[in-house]
Order: sequence, then structure tokens, then C-alpha cells
Amino acid sequence: MLLLRRLPPVLRALIAQALAFSALVVLARLGLRFPSMIWLLLQAVLAVFLSRWLALSPRWVFMQGALPFLVRALWHAPIPAWVYLALFLALALIFGGGLISRVPLYHASKDAWEKLEGLLPDQPGLRFVDLGCGFGGPVAFLARARPNAVFMGVEASPLTWLVAWLRCLPLRNAHIRLGSLWHADLAGFDVVYAFLSPVPMPALWMKARREMRPGSRLISHSFEVPGETPQCVLQVKGREGARLLVWEL
Repeated sequence: MLLLRRLPPVLRALIAQALAFSALVVLARLGLRFPSMIWLLLQAVLAVFLSRWLALSPRWVFMQGALPFLVRALWHAPIPAWVYLALFLALALIFGGGLISRVPLYHASKDAWEKLEGLLPDQPGLRFVDLGCGFGGPVAFLARARPNAVFMGVEASPLTWLVAWLRCLPLRNAHIRLGSLWHADLAGFDVVYAFLSPVPMPALWMKARREMRPGSRLISHSFEVPGETPQCVLQVKGREGARLLVWEL
């Protein structure tokens, strides 16, 4: 049960739909017969129940309930097959890295960017890295605010990385690298920032303790390190519970 809840949300959603469909197959094998809309309603209800059981967020639960009806509506629609392939490839390019690393694509608010800038040490040549930088918003903002510092973003999803790279291309002190955050060496950075998810935080903490220099700073958006008390917590605007947690290494 706990193992399933640690899977990425998209995999938990697929598991919920698959289990719901399997239950309906069993009912059909037992000889039960219902109109097609009743089958769709049962699929939706079971998927919603299983999604809650797998600790998916309300947004995912809503999508799970709507999915069977959406599939039914598109089943006979005159849509070329290549459209579905293109949509799949686009989703893979945007969210594929997050699926592997179990880190969703989050967006921090402008207020979070501004308060993050206030947490950076006032020192020339400061080196900062955003692990899982998404579309590069914080990196671009901070690079403009601190022209005497160097800012790097690391992003695993190719299309997301491309948007961030283009966004930061005009900034000489901002650099975006394609790759896994787990392959980034943190030893050369004064500040490491991450907006990930609860799942990778223990591993990130171990990586930070192993690689970061004494006196450097780890900042997490919203997600805490189990068992470790941050030296500073700042509430920020945005999603419910949004905050910046700061640990001095």
C-alpha cells in the first residue's frame, strides 16, 4: 500500500483505472449486463474511489472521474491517429523527466521568486542551482536581480528544458542544463534550490549532506526533509501550504 502511494501520480492514476476496468471485466464474466452509460459510470466511480485510496490529489480524482466519459466521447470522433501520437509525444517531452524522477512539474509564484532572492547571501560570484527548474522562471528572475552571481538550472524533460534554455539564453549569468538532478554535482554551489515533491526529499538531503560545502544553503519550496528542522521558514503566495524552507549545511 505505502509502496503504491510513493509512485508518481500518473502511474497511480493508471493503476486506479486498470483496477476499476478489471473489476468490471469480472462483473461482465459473471453475467451482469448493463447499458453502456452504466458501465461508464461504474468505471468512473471505481476509479475515483481507488484514486482516493491511492492518495491522489483532488485534481487527479476529478480527472479520473471524467476520463471514462472523455474516452467514450472521442471513441468514434473523426480524429486522425497521428494526433494521438503527437499528443503522447508532447506529454512525454514535457513530463517524461518528472515521471522518471517522480517530480511533478510545479510552478512557483512571483512572490516566491522575490523571497527566494532575499534568502541569497550577498556575496560576489555566488553560485546557485535550481534542481528541476521547469520552465526556468526562478533562474531567469534571479539572474536579472543578481547580475554579479551565476545561476544554473537542471531539467530532465526535453521540451521543458528547451523552453527554459531559450528563456535564459539572453542572460549571460544564467545556464540551463539538460539532465537528471541526481547527476548534478552540488559541491560547487553556494545555494541549492528545489521545488520537487515529498518523495525525493530524503534522498536530496543525503545528497546535499554528502556533496555541499559547509556554510552552503539548501532551500526547498514547500516540501520538508523528514526529521530535519529548517533554520528558516518563509510563507509565500501560491498553492496551499507554499513556503520556503532553509537549511544551513
